[in-house]
Amino acid sequence: MAPTADEFYKKNIEKKGEGELLQFLSFIVDDEEYALELSETSEVINLREITEVPHAPLFIAGIISLRGEVIPVISLQKRLGLKEKDADTKNRMIVASHTDIKIGLIVDRIMGVIRVNPNDIESTSTIQQEAGGEFIRGVVHHKDRLIILLNLPMLIKMEEV
Repeated sequence: MAPTADEFYKKNIEKKGEGELLQFLSFIVDDEEYALELSETSEVINLREITEVPHAPLFIAGIISLRGEVIPVISLQKRLGLKEKDADTKNRMIVASHTDIKIGLIVDRIMGVIRVNPNDIESTSTIQQEAGGEFIRGVVHHKDRLIILLNLPMLIKMEEV
């Protein structure tokens, strides 16, 4: 099971200092606001043509070539079990990486970078027991918005396929 928000974000507060803020890239998928740690993202690009891959899991939209590197692309709508919408000009792709795995994530639109105190992040242990909850690390209230913090390693995990 994925670590809780307390285990993941708050474990190093003493080492970093009380005033240290975490940075997240915030984005919209199906009218909900989500975020990934900024350190997990490398760039945001316009949505481009995606080549479908036969026999790939349903949440894999396909692959793209980015500066000569082949990158698999995940539809966050499908991965998170949300309703699907057709792509439009506002859609973007977040290029994210975990360990040696680089992946593209299709999002509806980018909201921007937010800075959050680790103490403001709430655990979602009750949500994490539900289906799809393993993709959520925590939630944070930021300027009257509720933002769901995603667990990138679990999003890109393919074992259940």
